[in-house]
Amino acid sequence: MSVKIEIAGAVQGVGFRPFIYRICTDLGIKGEVYNDGEGVKIHANATSEQIARLKERIYSELPPLARIDKFEIFEIAPKIYSDFKIVSSQNSAKFNPILPDFAICDDCRREFYDPQNKRYRYPFINCTNCGPRLSIIKKLPYDRANTTMAKFKMCEFCGGEYTDPLNRRYHAEPIACAKCGPKLFLKNKNGEILGIGEKAVIRLCEILSRGEIVAVKGLGGFHIMCDATNEDAVATLRIRKNRPDKPFAVMCKDYEMAKKFAKFSESEKELLNSQIKPIVLVKKSKNSQNLALARAVAPNLGKVGIFLANTGIHLLIFEYFNRPLIATSANISGEPIIYDEASLRQKLGGVIDFYLDNDREIITPSDDSVGFVAQNQTQSIAEITEQNSQKITQNFTQYLRTSRGLNPQIFKSKFTHKGSFLALGAELKNQFAIYKDGQIFISPYIGDLKNIATNVRFFALLDIFIKTYDLKFDAVLGDLHPNFLHSKHFENLGFEVVKFQHHYAHLVANLADNDLLGSGKKYLGFSFDGTGYGEDGTIWGGEVLEFDEFGYDRVLHFDEFALIGGESSIKNIYKLAISLIFKFGIESEASEFLAKFSQNEISNLAKIAPRSPKTTSLGRIFDAFASVICALKSVSFDGQSGMSLENLFDESKITSESEKRYKFEIINGKISVKNAFLSALKDEPAAAASNFINALAKIMLQIAKERNLEVVLSGGVFQNATLLDLVVRNFSEAGVRFHLHKITPSNDSGVALGQLMAYIARLK
Repeated sequence: MSVKIEIAGAVQGVGFRPFIYRICTDLGIKGEVYNDGEGVKIHANATSEQIARLKERIYSELPPLARIDKFEIFEIAPKIYSDFKIVSSQNSAKFNPILPDFAICDDCRREFYDPQNKRYRYPFINCTNCGPRLSIIKKLPYDRANTTMAKFKMCEFCGGEYTDPLNRRYHAEPIACAKCGPKLFLKNKNGEILGIGEKAVIRLCEILSRGEIVAVKGLGGFHIMCDATNEDAVATLRIRKNRPDKPFAVMCKDYEMAKKFAKFSESEKELLNSQIKPIVLVKKSKNSQNLALARAVAPNLGKVGIFLANTGIHLLIFEYFNRPLIATSANISGEPIIYDEASLRQKLGGVIDFYLDNDREIITPSDDSVGFVAQNQTQSIAEITEQNSQKITQNFTQYLRTSRGLNPQIFKSKFTHKGSFLALGAELKNQFAIYKDGQIFISPYIGDLKNIATNVRFFALLDIFIKTYDLKFDAVLGDLHPNFLHSKHFENLGFEVVKFQHHYAHLVANLADNDLLGSGKKYLGFSFDGTGYGEDGTIWGGEVLEFDEFGYDRVLHFDEFALIGGESSIKNIYKLAISLIFKFGIESEASEFLAKFSQNEISNLAKIAPRSPKTTSLGRIFDAFASVICALKSVSFDGQSGMSLENLFDESKITSESEKRYKFEIINGKISVKNAFLSALKDEPAAAASNFINALAKIMLQIAKERNLEVVLSGGVFQNATLLDLVVRNFSEAGVRFHLHKITPSNDSGVALGQLMAYIARLK
């Protein structure tokens, strides 16, 4: 019989056609396979038994980067084939995914270190299982001619591999070697070339050894790098980059190097070494050896973000430099990562001393993905069914940023509605999401749209999706906030932006992440973060909602208090502590804390407090407690308060007596932290921080047991691993069924997906 097989998903640029070729040849199937704009098509002459075996092997032997969203078989008019062939791409409706860039795979890594291999120490080594995708694509279909590799003519050796269906590099579009591919160039701040190829790397490492600061162009843009063990170098970088406190990520050659500087559980080690190779947040080691990370890498924190060399470029650097490196995105604070040398020299000429460039052009930049493992071990979760409660085992990887190795992602949804809808997402930590005739498109991490350069990147990236997939939007979805610029842009174009409440969108994103849409259930959602525009025009952020994808009821929230001075209090967090003091009328109990400020300032703050906007934000409550407990007058980066409190956490400081003193109360539907705040003013820092975090986990458990619904957690507060650990443990022990995010971040990056799913649910 003759059949046509249509396969959609992540099936281009991942070695899928040669994979099909090998199986069909092995099974004696005759026919052809090709790419088109929808995915991969197979035309075959085969028996029903051969087709069944083909399908079985496709699913069981799937290439590591491939994903199947649709697999359909159609019987067609008989056609005669003499063998099985891979044929050239054909144009059709454009729904094939643009894939993210991927870190170097194990096979390429082995070849990189093999002196007998033609690509020994070649910095741009890649294959169909790894290397650049998003960063080099100009248009689909994903063929070399449509990428920035088109200018590099393959040598005979590379061409032979590229055209061999049995080779791992068959149609690996970025395929190259030292003879025909991109090259490295070491340059000074004026752009003058100081070295080429491996000699450039040798000289770069000499510069790093002197404690100087460099930029290195990798997969999706430049990293700023310096010796992570050199106190002076790291301190200088902080001064030049005007980054006083925010931790730097650290790149290591491999796990053997990384484990000398941090503690890894098995699941953290697995995440570190995964195909994604994200930055993994782990506990620092108390290193008794002579070599240790500089204190300025992650000042006053017990955790550090570590990731592994993810390209041949970085592996080559570590051939000549045997210490970990700071590797932070090359950007001005709040702006996107820089990916071209002109912008690097213009914007960061005062930060770097030299830079390692290359001639493989980047079209679309991307950041490193970031994640952590909740509780650093395998968890036992209570899985409640109608009949019984049984224990299951699951790892909880939580992503803070989804870019390299993860996004963009495009997948088939279970919705069949015809139409094209754009979800704009939040203003901070933005990602957008798109629905088109059943397909879901999720962008990589973009950033904070208050920044002009990041706003420009938002529209540039959106334009790539619009042009690539011929999108014309039937609806645009956004946040309730009336002043978001990206929402106003589409309103000015004539769209009536359909708006969804921020914290509700957070929770719906979690339902989508866990494939819970359409379950017919109501859920109890804890949506805790820093800022979100409320239905009543105030600033929400500590919300407990009973909800499904069709709507919600706000059943509880944290008691509102004044953001004295408006947005300035988000940085100057002492104003939030003083606001709680005014609210609770505890000036005398807080006299020691208030003595740090002039009476004139206290008086002025008291005058403006009644006129200041109100908030229920748990993120701002964390800020207030951190100001009191950690003596922080101001913060310089998002999440600093939570990280500072987490660093003090010591479970031995929690007693039955302290739990009573710190217990949150629910009064008329509002959660009050008055008792905890009074206690925090008196207790030593570790006890105060530990009991505050524990009290939050306890009130969540109390509410969950009273409401007796499955629990959904979302919002940036749940990026606090210590809090999440306690919540997971409490819920597990009490038999409360709960749902954490899986791939979509719990922070504002997930809001767009929630907006999209809530809108589509209403269409049904």
